Amino acid sequence: MLGTAGRLLLAGAGSVALAGGCTWDKMETWDRWHVLTPPPPPPPPVDSLILRTGGLETKEQPAEGTVEAKLAGAKELYRLAEYTKAERVFHDIADNTHNAATIGEEARYYEADCHRLQDDLPKAADLYTKMLNDFPSGAFREQANQHLFAIADKWLDDTRKEMEETREVREGKRWLTTPHYVHVDKESPFLDKEGRALEALDTVRINDILSTKTDGRLADKALFLAGNVKFFNEDYREADDYFTQIVENYPDSPFATRAVELGIICKHMGTGGAKYDGRKVAEARILVDKALRNYPELANGKKREFMERQLVGITLQQAEKDYEIGEFYRRKGKAPSAYFYYEIVRRRYPGTRFADLATQRMHEIHDEVEKEQNESDAPKVPSVPPAAKPGQPLERLEGPPELQTSPGRSQPPPAPVGN
Repeated sequence: MLGTAGRLLLAGAGSVALAGGCTWDKMETWDRWHVLTPPPPPPPPVDSLILRTGGLETKEQPAEGTVEAKLAGAKELYRLAEYTKAERVFHDIADNTHNAATIGEEARYYEADCHRLQDDLPKAADLYTKMLNDFPSGAFREQANQHLFAIADKWLDDTRKEMEETREVREGKRWLTTPHYVHVDKESPFLDKEGRALEALDTVRINDILSTKTDGRLADKALFLAGNVKFFNEDYREADDYFTQIVENYPDSPFATRAVELGIICKHMGTGGAKYDGRKVAEARILVDKALRNYPELANGKKREFMERQLVGITLQQAEKDYEIGEFYRRKGKAPSAYFYYEIVRRRYPGTRFADLATQRMHEIHDEVEKEQNESDAPKVPSVPPAAKPGQPLERLEGPPELQTSPGRSQPPPAPVGN
């Protein structure tokens, strides 16, 4: 039998075990409650001092229980780097439509910033965009625009790497490029990282379009980045739109010179050939003329040679375009109209192979045109002279009746700029 000391020892051990069991149960219950229950409201901000001309003054704190006090408490959590707790409070304030617009904008901005500082960049980009859409003229527009541009620029790192790898493939230094379809890291969207970056850049451009300052301007940077991505993907029409906006709206931009070069290439490459709309080629010729007159760095040395090569290519494409129009009228049995366009080709583009082809066609259909004009009592078509030489003066060219009476075709199209 146990003595009195033994019984006391067993009783004490049981009490400790029982107490320990109760303590564990309470801790487990508290832990579950803590996970399922939202965090307590942030602590009220402490009093602060403001330096005035007459000395230090105590800053009046918002009344407890007001949305201003709640916002101030959340900003204190933000200052203490407790971003998870602060983000929840900012979210509640921003989603409450009864709050003042200035409070809602500030809360939305800090909510986005909390996600950015936790490297949750896709969520941060969505919230910055929402804030800019809801408050396009707000006090935090510039800061949000800068953060959104930085996020988009970071997301384009994969595209830059692909550009570099593509260059190495062309140089024979590697066989394939590395695909970047899916991203599992917290900083990147799961799919279409490049597309999300372009969307963010477009938002930046729209919200910075009214900016009149040069230092710190983001619109031209966003346009240039988006244009380069489209150019790399051979989407020349979209790229041309971005580069043209830089040249027209931001001629003083440091990216303007390069935008002119790439814009000329895009206009030239984006037509689809001479059988399609030739307006972009005409715009390219105008842009070449503007580049040579307004950008000295493009009018000298190798850049000058590049511009002249582009001008030759543009001239040949326009010559082919006009020649194909003459071929169209010839196939349709409109010999006078075809003869008229062949003469345009001879006069506008002397020395090209299309001028020689046009002269050959004019000899072939000359008798047919003369016969048709004799039947209609129209003036006789003159004989086909040899192709004009560059710089040779030419007499006035009159079009056939069907071209003169057609809407919008009372005279031949204006001659392109340059030789």
